[in-house]
Amino acid sequence: MGNHQNDPDNLLKKYQQGLCTPEEKEIVEYLYIFSARSEKKTGKVIEDGPFRDEIWRKVLSVNGIKSLEKQNTISTPQIHRPALWKRISIAAALCIAVGTALFHVVKTQPKQEQVVYTKDINPGKNNATLTLPDGKIIVLSNARKGELAKEQGVVIRKTSDGQIVYEVVDRGTAGNNQINTLSTLRGQNYEVRLPDGTKVMLNAASSLKYPSSFLGALSRKVELTGEAYFEVAKDKAHPFVVYSKGQTVEVLGTHFNISAYPDDNLSKTTLLEGSVKINNQLLKPSQQFIRSSTAEQIVAVNPDEAVAWTQGYFMFNDEPLENILSRIARWYNVEIIYKNQEIKQKKFLGTITKYDQLSKTLRLLAKTKDVSFEITGNKVFVDH
Repeated sequence: MGNHQNDPDNLLKKYQQGLCTPEEKEIVEYLYIFSARSEKKTGKVIEDGPFRDEIWRKVLSVNGIKSLEKQNTISTPQIHRPALWKRISIAAALCIAVGTALFHVVKTQPKQEQVVYTKDINPGKNNATLTLPDGKIIVLSNARKGELAKEQGVVIRKTSDGQIVYEVVDRGTAGNNQINTLSTLRGQNYEVRLPDGTKVMLNAASSLKYPSSFLGALSRKVELTGEAYFEVAKDKAHPFVVYSKGQTVEVLGTHFNISAYPDDNLSKTTLLEGSVKINNQLLKPSQQFIRSSTAEQIVAVNPDEAVAWTQGYFMFNDEPLENILSRIARWYNVEIIYKNQEIKQKKFLGTITKYDQLSKTLRLLAKTKDVSFEITGNKVFVDH
């Protein structure tokens, strides 16, 4: 890292004068972005402060990439509610890019290209299909905004921002026996506002079954396959119930995330706000209910990790590569093939935007550990 290792201020002055190498520039910007006292770029030397000094000490204490990983020096942006329904901001994306670049800076030896491809793969999109009770299928990306359909006193509309909204226009004819199904393929996600005002964001390769109206029902029942984030409208008289992969989640009004893919070994329900009862066990905020085929347990977690996907992130903390690539595979619609099975258990931490091309996403992972990727068609080969 050169002679700037002993004095951050010398490096900052070099940055002001435009004399930094690309690697030095990345470190300065990393310090700048995560400085607690710096609001915007002014051209002045970054103010002294304990936060800046802490980051600098961590940079200087690095002895190879493994040490850096152990110190958790990638900063993961917090999800600010109720802004969960907005996409990743440019500032957050810059933080991720520079934070990940720091990994590359501290390596002592340059590596060969670790992501090889002939044709890159674009990220997923906002799309889904809506299946109506009469069997009619609407591809939502192709549908124009405005009224899509009418069902027994209920109008289904597509808003200008692409959300599907249900509105009861005739309470006398609206019933709860008309089942709609919202489905996403791999590489898709979508948002719907149910007839009671509940917001649901559906992740890739998932489906949600629900009535076009909850009128006349004692409870608001829906059925989930895959993953979805819920912001449930409060209604004490009518509990909201989600059925998914052997578990039942009951709430009155709260925010939570359920991941229950058929091909995953574990189902995870994470609570952000309020309280829920799941399989007759009470879950509190920042707790996660984990269910396997043989056991159930409740653990304390950072809930932002579970819902990072709703803001356009892959967020992982000491997570096996196999789990990370499983999520990446659903979003980019690719098949993961391991040339070495042991590599599945390598653990990673960090945050990566979902909206880059696949090669860049994989390259960020490859920078942090001894792992390489080859993209061939819709297959990704993983090796040391």
